[in-house]
Amino acid sequence: MALETNYPIPYRSKLTEPFEPGQTLIVRGKTAEDSVRFTVNLHTASADFSGNDVPLHISIRFDEGKIVFNTFSKGEWGKEERKSNPWKRGDDIDIRIRAHDSKFQIFADQKEIKEYEHRVPLSSISHFSIDGDVFITHIHWGGRYYPVPYESGIPGEGIAPGKTLVIYGTPEKKGKRFHINLLKKNGDIALHFNPRFDEKAIVRNSLLSNEWGNEEREGKMILEKATGFDLEIHNEAYGFQIFLNGERFATYAHRTEPNDLHGIQIGGDVEITGIQIVDSAPHHA
Repeated sequence: MALETNYPIPYRSKLTEPFEPGQTLIVRGKTAEDSVRFTVNLHTASADFSGNDVPLHISIRFDEGKIVFNTFSKGEWGKEERKSNPWKRGDDIDIRIRAHDSKFQIFADQKEIKEYEHRVPLSSISHFSIDGDVFITHIHWGGRYYPVPYESGIPGEGIAPGKTLVIYGTPEKKGKRFHINLLKKNGDIALHFNPRFDEKAIVRNSLLSNEWGNEEREGKMILEKATGFDLEIHNEAYGFQIFLNGERFATYAHRTEPNDLHGIQIGGDVEITGIQIVDSAPHHA
């Protein structure tokens, strides 16, 4: 699920299904110039502090310059774990919680800041909440573990014009290159999106009838190793609009039929945490 809106704070929500290993909860918003603290919490049984377990409590504190992590279980708080707060009052915030079998990975602005070992089972989490001095504009929850290399067909109309492919990923710490290909039914690559850290370039191309076309390399290498990215590829009638982290990165004019995109291939030095195909929303960029 993904929604762009202004959420009421305090925010309370029931998860529509269990929080599974591999999934990520994404919370984006903005803090005020006078923000003191806000919290993101994962709950058991109810989205409040009425005595039920709180498997993960994250308290972002501007008054202390710290982020505090803790668990409330069997009626009492455990031992706090602390990290320095990378945000300042008034900053935009992007906080992500990724679940694994034995721990959470917590990211601030797409960089990992904390591994937090589970103190109560992941399977007990049923609700989450956000409280305090924050303005929330985006909440998304989903994803899973993806093997790389990854290949998948896309049923139905595929990535037809008017659709957007969204990929959440993280280049490997020592990675050199990775690629994301959009495939036609005959195996041709309509779009080859190929970040190359060894060349400091993000190359776009097409492979049609076994021949590569002219490379397009305009734009800076704005990806960083070990730092997550949100890639959106909008299929429009005349070409692909490519966005990275919400900002327009490039336009790639179609070199082949735009209605025949029925497969995705991903390979190279990248970890993928989510893949979605959604209806394109108007972007203001």
